[in-house]
Amino acid sequence: MSAVLAVAKVSLLRAVRRPSTWWLSALAFVPALLGGWMGALGHGAMSVGAPLLIDVAAPLLAVPWVAGALGEVFERRVAVYWFTRPVPRWAPLLGEWLGATAALSLVLVLGGAMLAVADALTGSATIGSLFRLPAAMITEAAALAGLCIGVAALAPKHPVSVSIAVLAVTEAALPGLWAPMQSISLSRQVGTLAGVDPGASIGSLAGTAPSPSTLTAALVIALFCAVPMGLGARAVIDRDLG
Repeated sequence: MSAVLAVAKVSLLRAVRRPSTWWLSALAFVPALLGGWMGALGHGAMSVGAPLLIDVAAPLLAVPWVAGALGEVFERRVAVYWFTRPVPRWAPLLGEWLGATAALSLVLVLGGAMLAVADALTGSATIGSLFRLPAAMITEAAALAGLCIGVAALAPKHPVSVSIAVLAVTEAALPGLWAPMQSISLSRQVGTLAGVDPGASIGSLAGTAPSPSTLTAALVIALFCAVPMGLGARAVIDRDLG
């Protein structure tokens, strides 16, 4: 456990010291500004701001921040220093996930909270809705961190492009071709937890989308994190890092 926490601390320090982290973080606050403006015009802060935060800003923040940075760790063979002590090879990946989730969650929760406040000030949001979007952003941060770390472990030479390709398939290509495949969409499930209607942002050529449920949303989000992390850990265990 100490190795996991040590790597998590290094991950957080690396994020703080990278200049790109700071300007990437600004993406999380653009939806709140746009939502506040739309809400002031009477169109509803959440109607545009929430899909923009969930579908666009969060992935654009997570992919270069997490996948790009961890890909460099593997590509430059810095990862060998993880194993100068006798620790399980999966432990550093778990530490990277903890650190990335903590950093992403902080930024996305602040962005979500700002948007929720804008909605409350310009619309008719309830007290409970002020917490749903920020809480949902924590789950999206954890899932995106798991996806990016798994991809970086599996494809360290091109982690950013592969992560974008995976998200393009799960978020756009498959749901756009057949509506029932919207159940695999991370953004749709996060929207379900946040109480945001995904119908306006996701269209499909054929079929009817299943009705979202909280249980399905939680399961899909968990699998989005666990499956890539498991595959990445398996790859790291089998790989010659010497």
